[in-house]
Amino acid sequence: MKTILLLTPLLFASAVQAADPVVKLAGIQAIFDDGSKQFDGFKTYNSEKGCGVVLMIHGGGKQMVGIDGDKATLKIGGTAAKCRFFGGDSAFSKDHLFARLEFEAAGSTQMSPDGTLKVTGEIPVTFATGKAETRSEPLAVAAGAAVKFPAAKAGELPELKVKSSGKPKFGDGAFEIVLSSNRKAEEFAGVRFYAQDGTAVESNQTSSSWMGFAGKGSGEITYSFKAAQTNVIVAVETWTGREDAKVKVDLAAGLASPKP
Repeated sequence: MKTILLLTPLLFASAVQAADPVVKLAGIQAIFDDGSKQFDGFKTYNSEKGCGVVLMIHGGGKQMVGIDGDKATLKIGGTAAKCRFFGGDSAFSKDHLFARLEFEAAGSTQMSPDGTLKVTGEIPVTFATGKAETRSEPLAVAAGAAVKFPAAKAGELPELKVKSSGKPKFGDGAFEIVLSSNRKAEEFAGVRFYAQDGTAVESNQTSSSWMGFAGKGSGEITYSFKAAQTNVIVAVETWTGREDAKVKVDLAAGLASPKP
């Protein structure tokens, strides 16, 4: 008879204040036997033996702007787990009030006497309380043109230059501007464009790339527009009220495997 594994998350957490971050279990995957020997290398769920969880963090009203997954100290069933978070904004909701992370613990994990799997540890998170916008001088959109911000903001803002502009090589977009940057796109809250009279110009970030090591490097950010642009004002939004904290995780997941 086929055995069906039923996964039922059981959450245990102490009472917290309204402003405290809250972590909940969003999903779990358990591999008891990867089956690779019996099935010519094809593994169960295409994964190694072990357990993985997906955690959702609610910032308690504060926006989350950074997560140091490499320094997270999480254990699943007593076994150290690694964070599958590769940077960027993919882990955050659009309003940055929620974050979702995956953790994997390879090998054997221990069930508690009550049949639950403990998920405990800490996750380093950077919070912010708001945004601040800084506008550049008017920029003539041409390859090599540097975006100039007020001197007082030097060091706080990215160094941006126009790498290219014009009709995109791919897609049906009308116009795009590709900016080179010495900072990753996710390090600041956003980029907006304005006409010289201060009117907002609608744009969308379509892609970004980064090459670097130890926090230094260079990248590109591409923005699409509904019409050609010759002169714009570039506005960079930065996060304000940044605060580093360690979010505690203390959950339990119950696993029920019916007998044949």
